[in-house]
Amino acid sequence: MDNLRFARQFLQHPRQLGTLFQSGRTLARKMAQEIGQSVQVVEFGSGTGPVTREILRRLPKNGRLTCFEINSEFCRRLRQIGDPRLRVINDDAVHCSRYVRRADCVISGLPLTLFDSRAREAILAIAGRSGLYVQLQYTPILGQDLRRHFSSVRLKFVAMNFPPAFLFVCRREGEVCEDASPRHPFKSRSRGSRVLIDSDEGRS
Repeated sequence: MDNLRFARQFLQHPRQLGTLFQSGRTLARKMAQEIGQSVQVVEFGSGTGPVTREILRRLPKNGRLTCFEINSEFCRRLRQIGDPRLRVINDDAVHCSRYVRRADCVISGLPLTLFDSRAREAILAIAGRSGLYVQLQYTPILGQDLRRHFSSVRLKFVAMNFPPAFLFVCRREGEVCEDASPRHPFKSRSRGSRVLIDSDEGRS
């Protein structure tokens, strides 16, 4: 039912959603796993809530998840989750500072490559004030924009999704947390930016 609801809304607002398909379970889990020990989490573009639900499964009891979604039908669906840690805001993500003082982590499903440059920079400036930013995209061409706001930008490829997806995991200086995953530099053909891509994500 949620997939049908999402597809119907895409046909009405294609540039707002960016894809006909909502995030699959594997992609939702991989995005939510990135929150780590975060307590104050913000989600931009929550849709019908596949990533939202996975975040809540990992969020501590004293945590808070604030979701920004401009589609009122999606907001009604999100509120049906009924978790006291969840706050659903029916407003544009660029107004985040009106509702949230600080965030440990920002998770975004917004189709930033479809935004105009001013709107895209506004979202990235907001995300840049958090310690950790996870951005879903379906093309790997956002690296240069992200590197203006974050000192560490890693790219993860999630093949087990339709369509296959890319996750940019970004941290500010002093927030970098390295792991042992094998990585190699990746160069975006369209922007010329360099990020680190996890080489084992295609097998996930």
